[in-house]
Amino acid sequence: MMQPINYLMRGVRVEILSEDTIDFFANEAAKFLGVDKRTRKKMDTFMEMLEEYGIVIDIVADDEWLDITNAMCNNGTILLPNSLYSRICLGEDEAIFIFFHELGHLLLGHKAMLHHSDTLPTKQEDSEWQADEFAKCILRKMGINYIPEQLSLKF
Repeated sequence: MMQPINYLMRGVRVEILSEDTIDFFANEAAKFLGVDKRTRKKMDTFMEMLEEYGIVIDIVADDEWLDITNAMCNNGTILLPNSLYSRICLGEDEAIFIFFHELGHLLLGHKAMLHHSDTLPTKQEDSEWQADEFAKCILRKMGINYIPEQLSLKF
């Protein structure tokens, strides 16, 4: 009999979402927010527009940024170091992916919480995997075929 493969969580354990469900949410978000192939060239105005929906983009001076992660989000705010914001505005694939990864956390409703389970986690329960899938789907809508290296905290 095969042993189940232990999945190594990269984020917090959240409600199970399949790849198809995440694609559905990402496609609906892209439609609602008007994401298309032209979005890449106007990421600055796109990020400003998110404030109309209660999503704040907080740009932090590079010398004030704690360099343990590329970006982070919490309670409707995406925090970005200025250098990452500049790269997003220049249309860099990796930077845009990081931004939509953080937006994915917000739009998928990820919240850090205590969780106990007698079952091993699966990738479909990993907030980081879900945010990666969300970002990949959005980038496809933008005509960007970007496969990220595994994003992680820098220790």
